[in-house]
Amino acid sequence: MRARPLQCPFCDNFLRRPVDISFRSMELTGGICTCGSVYVLDRTGHNLGEIFMEALTFVCRGDIDRALALDPGDYDSIDYDYDHHSNMTGGRPKSGKLGKLVFVRLKD
Repeated sequence: MRARPLQCPFCDNFLRRPVDISFRSMELTGGICTCGSVYVLDRTGHNLGEIFMEALTFVCRGDIDRALALDPGDYDSIDYDYDHHSNMTGGRPKSGKLGKLVFVRLKD
């Protein structure tokens, strides 16, 4: 896969690099797109399940019970390899290893 600037997979908006976020009782690294999708970063690329749950909880505004009650048909999700040094998805890392970004958007 060719390296590309960080963009939302749902609306193609260009996004800022993930930042540290403290929201309610959550501590994560990620961001929010103007379309309502959220993205969460795992710098190691080895904790995809954990960051997927963080993304679901984050898109549910911190309500973990609602996040756990969601069916797969209630949301769209996608994950990308991510180089946090260059803020690019896909491709080969310019330095270090690739992390993972998980994007989640609730369906209407």
